[in-house]
Amino acid sequence: MSIRYLKKVLIIIFLSTLALSCDQNVTKNSGALSKARKVTAAPDRSEPLKSRPHPNKIAIEKISSEEFHSAKQNAKVGKPLDKITDFKIVQEKLSGIVEFEDQDNYLGIKKINFRNSPSVNNEVDLSECSFVAYFPGEDVLLLECGHNMDVSFDLTTGQTTYEIGNPNLVTNSPSGKYRWNKVYEGQECFHHFLQEKKNGSYKKIAELNDSFEKNTGKWLCVVEQEFWPDDHTLFFGLVTKYKEGGNEYEFYSVKITDGN
Repeated sequence: MSIRYLKKVLIIIFLSTLALSCDQNVTKNSGALSKARKVTAAPDRSEPLKSRPHPNKIAIEKISSEEFHSAKQNAKVGKPLDKITDFKIVQEKLSGIVEFEDQDNYLGIKKINFRNSPSVNNEVDLSECSFVAYFPGEDVLLLECGHNMDVSFDLTTGQTTYEIGNPNLVTNSPSGKYRWNKVYEGQECFHHFLQEKKNGSYKKIAELNDSFEKNTGKWLCVVEQEFWPDDHTLFFGLVTKYKEGGNEYEFYSVKITDGN
């Protein structure tokens, strides 16, 4: 056997061994990647979060114009909440609690020192806000901030806008057990929710925007003519078209069922 021929044989054997080794490594790595994908895709086996109990059931139903106006004959007109709008009086009343800044034509807010809650997470820049009203019965300060949006604070607890709403816009049920509340969000639409009176103060029990959209497939934006004929039924007109001679509406009822 010539030396040249022997070299060729050795080269062929070396290349074959190298190819076989690479193929084995690829197979091993492929298996490892496959296992990694399986681990990543494995379902989360942690315990599901328990939903908080809902003591009240809310049913939303579209009704006719005739039903709405017939029910309106039994509407109970609620008394508006007492409020202070005078700049001088409110500064005296809230001395040490709210640091105001007199800007001639409006009353600005520098700082709020909450009675029982020294630190409050608030994403609103108070320098862009002005005083609207103070509601002494609920210890709520109502402000108007950028884009004319409603901002409110419970000066005792530190709760903010989406828990306490705008006391200027509430509609109470006849006994005051429930009330419809809303917040102007600065972009035409309002955020709506229901509150129930518990231990002398109102607590939010239902968000209505999401419930309304889920039930009707429509957006709960601007609502007018809301009223309560009784403690568990609310009626309102959803504005569907603005017109100079009078807006057009769709009418709805909201029924509240007490839970156990």
